[in-house]
Amino acid sequence: MIYKLSNDAGREAIEKEFGISFRYPNLYRPNPVINGFHETNLSVVTMEEPKVITFAIWGLMPQNFKEDWHIFQEYTNSLNVTSVELNSVDWMKDSFTQRRCLIIVTGFYTYLLENGNTYGYHIQQASKKPFYLAGTYNRLEDGFLCTALMVNRTHPFISKYHNISNLAPVIVSKENAPTWLQEESPKEGLSNIINHPQQLDLIAEAVPSRFFQREKSLFTSEQRI
Repeated sequence: MIYKLSNDAGREAIEKEFGISFRYPNLYRPNPVINGFHETNLSVVTMEEPKVITFAIWGLMPQNFKEDWHIFQEYTNSLNVTSVELNSVDWMKDSFTQRRCLIIVTGFYTYLLENGNTYGYHIQQASKKPFYLAGTYNRLEDGFLCTALMVNRTHPFISKYHNISNLAPVIVSKENAPTWLQEESPKEGLSNIINHPQQLDLIAEAVPSRFFQREKSLFTSEQRI
């Protein structure tokens, strides 16, 4: 599973890359380490508004959920969801069919277990440009959005740097983005994106353990936007 992302691109760079604008541009902040174990926001593009970048709390909760994020996360970890869960868990089913989204990142962090030690890596595009990850979302009782990364079996390149789990984010190319967001997209097309994603030119950079220690010591919980 993946619990840390990065999005350190500037707002203008993101808008230029995808050709769409932030709804609340002054609220966007680049972040080299987005920690899913804390209530934090992700930049997303939704089926409802495919021409706008908005924000969603990382951690999927049921549609119209009334309680706080941390309460639900004590019961289940919904930062990552699989296609099996989205097709079998009752409260998740509508999320996949009616509320898919694209999550904007510049990378994600993986972990390799080797000789009794763990090593962290940052997976990103060779170009360092932002890219899309597949996600689903729901709308809470208070109107805020919440989202989860969709994960699937690891690609051979990623598995070289991630063997703690056999699951990694589903990367969605810009060419496949419209299909992911279209309500009328056939199941076969969506399945192809999940199981045979178009590969980007990725690189992996080793991350010193002290990097995450520094991030933890400096971390302050984000508020809902």
